[in-house]
Amino acid sequence: MSPHTLPRLERFTVAFALLARLGLLQVFSNSAWAKYPMVDAFTYWEQANQLLAGKEPFAEGYYQPPAYPLLLSGLGTLTGGLQLGTARLAQVLLGGLTTLLLVRLGRKLGEPMGAPWVGAAAGLVYTFYPPVVMFELDILTPAVTSAALVGALSLLEGAQRPWRLGAAGLLLGLAVAAHPTYLLGAAVIIGAVAWGAQQRGQAAGLLLGGLLLPLAPTAIENYRQFETVELVSHNAGINFYLGNNAGWRDSSFLRPGLPFRQLALQAEPDQRDVAARNRYWKDRTWTEIKEAPDAWLAALATKAIWSVSNVEIPRNEDFRCRMVPGEVFWVYSVFPFRYGLVLPFAVAGAVVLLRRREGKLVALWLALHAPVVLFIVSDRYRLATWPVMSLLGPLGLAGLLQVAAAWRATQTPAPWAFLAVVPALLLPWLPLDRRTEMDPSLCAYQKGDLLYMEKKYPEAQAAYEAVVQARPQDMGAHYWLANLAALRKDWSAASGHMVIVLEQFPDYFPGLKSMGEWADRQGDLDGAIAYTERAYAVPGDRTATGRRLVRLLKKAGRTAEAEALVASNPKLASGSEE
Repeated sequence: MSPHTLPRLERFTVAFALLARLGLLQVFSNSAWAKYPMVDAFTYWEQANQLLAGKEPFAEGYYQPPAYPLLLSGLGTLTGGLQLGTARLAQVLLGGLTTLLLVRLGRKLGEPMGAPWVGAAAGLVYTFYPPVVMFELDILTPAVTSAALVGALSLLEGAQRPWRLGAAGLLLGLAVAAHPTYLLGAAVIIGAVAWGAQQRGQAAGLLLGGLLLPLAPTAIENYRQFETVELVSHNAGINFYLGNNAGWRDSSFLRPGLPFRQLALQAEPDQRDVAARNRYWKDRTWTEIKEAPDAWLAALATKAIWSVSNVEIPRNEDFRCRMVPGEVFWVYSVFPFRYGLVLPFAVAGAVVLLRRREGKLVALWLALHAPVVLFIVSDRYRLATWPVMSLLGPLGLAGLLQVAAAWRATQTPAPWAFLAVVPALLLPWLPLDRRTEMDPSLCAYQKGDLLYMEKKYPEAQAAYEAVVQARPQDMGAHYWLANLAALRKDWSAASGHMVIVLEQFPDYFPGLKSMGEWADRQGDLDGAIAYTERAYAVPGDRTATGRRLVRLLKKAGRTAEAEALVASNPKLASGSEE
């Protein structure tokens, strides 16, 4: 077989996988989910559009990795304007390319044991795992990082020519620049390739040079702005804290929006730049670890068990909400592959490679899995391992079939090494903390967000009220119910909901500002002044709020207080409220 052609089975697999993606893209494009990127996807999309408009979204530093929005903006430049549908189509095509490369890699792995079908099976396992296509259809990084990782592995399977080594390093650098958790995996690949190369120094230099090239702009800017040596973005600190503090079981499932914002404010973002905040969270986490190392080790052990569970553990938003009957991804419930089903075969595949003395892919799997345990257990982190598991799973099945055939023919004992499969059969099905279960109130909250953005306000209100019924103190739901009431000019109802928010988050500036405005509209001048004073006291540039406070004080006849306020901050003397 020519290295540039595929047998019919593999061609069918790739075509089927691509057509399945395109079909799901068509269905997804007609849903509300497709119109409104959420949480991190929203941030990436906003940054990409700012870049396309010639604005600088990273002026204050790189809180999140910059590579992905830069790629999106580049796509927008090539296509004459950035559209969500275009971005998703590009990611679906990347998914198809990843499948193609996995098919080729899998065939090479299976051929030595007479199982070339491993390639086709790897392509199917990769594609028909629900999170793969769900993430490809979102404005998130996995489509890019998986393609870059598998592309690098494909380049390294051929002759170690300089251009292939440099290109592989470049792809690894792209994966790291888009999602820094790939750094450990990249280090393992570089080390393994260099160790086996005839000219180790040259191989390591080319791979490392390619790796550093995409990371150089971020590293240079980090040093220029903050005088810190940092190759990637500055959100590792807070993610490390979320999964390793004394209350990690709660913080790991902290909802986006107000709960996360309340935590983030503990780093005093008005006083610290992104690099300083990153250090704050790292230092705080290590302090807590040193105070209770036994508790931290227990946390790591618990996360290790969670990390190989068949449960899809959410972070930021729960993609399982999209799989319930009637939702756009209901079809994913019939996808045949799940983490817990593939894991035992992947372990068997690792045994096959170790018995061949080919441990590079096994080490890569462990390196990509490590951040899931060291940081936060979530499917978004765990998805980095899926291309490797898609190769190892079918290879393990081939190995087990080979052992079974040999046992039937000769009645010889099976290799003891395959006993490693036994715990992998059991661990994914252990019962977990109830926090890992799908929370219907989170699904209702996400539905409320979509309905709110669609301006279907009565339906959005019903969704948020369902959240409050299940979680009476949910800050986010009360905040949006307050805003919905304000749209109806029902100031009393709006204030009632916002009070619940402020009881839990007393320094929430938008809430305090709104309460001041609503009190003023109800004729409660003293209440308006009290809330506006609290809003003005929140750290940050509050000039506009200060000017509003001056106006309210004068309106109440408290001229001396207004003049004293202006004297304390001369910027309040001129200009109007923003």
